[in-house]
Amino acid sequence: MKKNQLIVFIGGIRSGKSRVAQECFAMELKSRHLRHPAYLATLLAPKKGQDGALSARVAAHRAARPPDWATVEVGVELRATALECGRRGLDAWLLDGAGAWAALRLVQTEESVLAEWEAFLGLARQVPLAVLVLDEVGLGGVPAHPAARAFADLNGRLNQAAAAAADEVYTVQAGLSRSLR
Repeated sequence: MKKNQLIVFIGGIRSGKSRVAQECFAMELKSRHLRHPAYLATLLAPKKGQDGALSARVAAHRAARPPDWATVEVGVELRATALECGRRGLDAWLLDGAGAWAALRLVQTEESVLAEWEAFLGLARQVPLAVLVLDEVGLGGVPAHPAARAFADLNGRLNQAAAAAADEVYTVQAGLSRSLR
């Protein structure tokens, strides 16, 4: 049996990273005989009638997952969510959208957000399989707006920490993945 494994997929919006990560996750579940997978959802669905396009995205992500994957909504409490997944015996985690979680945490200090991320990564290393989907926002210039700049900086630090902790790292562009490690 393979050791615990942390796999990272990083790409831009509509790069295909979620689909590629889900395909990898499904194959690994099967090959490792893991029976209790969890999809850790970070993008909060808008209130009914507030943002139809975002609601459609969330619904499409839900429809793309097998029904036997437990969906666990993260909100802002990533570490607490991971601990709850462990208590529930969920043996494989697919965290889709660390950028959405980071955006919710912009009101906290960067140090506290990074500390929670590191704690989550430590917990993710303890389950047989963890796959993380990360948002790449660093391919453009430095954002002019302070909030956009704060998000890009925080997101970049989260991505670097995850990549450093990962066993495998892939970049995804136009639906194609390339191994970075």
